[in-house]
Amino acid sequence: MHAFPESVTTLLGKTVVADMFKWYLSAQNKFLVWIEEGEECIGYCGGVVMDGSDAFGSASGMTQFGMQAGMKRLLLKPWLLFHPEIRKRLPFIVTNLKRKLKRLFKKNQPKPIVVKQPTDEIKSGLVVIGVHPKQHGKGLGSLLQQAFEEKSKVMGAGKMELSVRKNNQKAIRSYERNGWQITGSEGPSYLMAKTILN
Repeated sequence: MHAFPESVTTLLGKTVVADMFKWYLSAQNKFLVWIEEGEECIGYCGGVVMDGSDAFGSASGMTQFGMQAGMKRLLLKPWLLFHPEIRKRLPFIVTNLKRKLKRLFKKNQPKPIVVKQPTDEIKSGLVVIGVHPKQHGKGLGSLLQQAFEEKSKVMGAGKMELSVRKNNQKAIRSYERNGWQITGSEGPSYLMAKTILN
């Protein structure tokens, strides 16, 4: 919450933030790494190994996982419906609400058998990284990236990917210092990747 004080997740409150962290612990292909100082978490990052076991991407998966808590909080804080981030992402939210409702109604029906296609390269996605503002400039972002890479390697990934806002030059410089390269562009974000060396 300190790392992203203006995000909608933070504005919705601790319950929604807690659900976000629970999503990272909800399956074996998701993970969190963090740095503690005393009893306080001063930096963290979360990721997912893209092994074909998730029906949707990380943003949709996390949104659906925390949908109930998010909706309850929006009922208590309806003015957040006018927040620019929510308005901009309204089509995404509506799509995920429909998916969630569809899954709820199909809960008692037998699940189809899904055959996973083998992939040549397992990838991990860096979904989030945050450092407490009082800890900026101490190299914690680099430490977290190194821990993320090590965890990705242990989980069998050969490549890491992320997206970062084009206007977040501080983060882009940090990623580049740690070996990430810009591989493309998608709307307001750059796509970056790094090969994991053995």
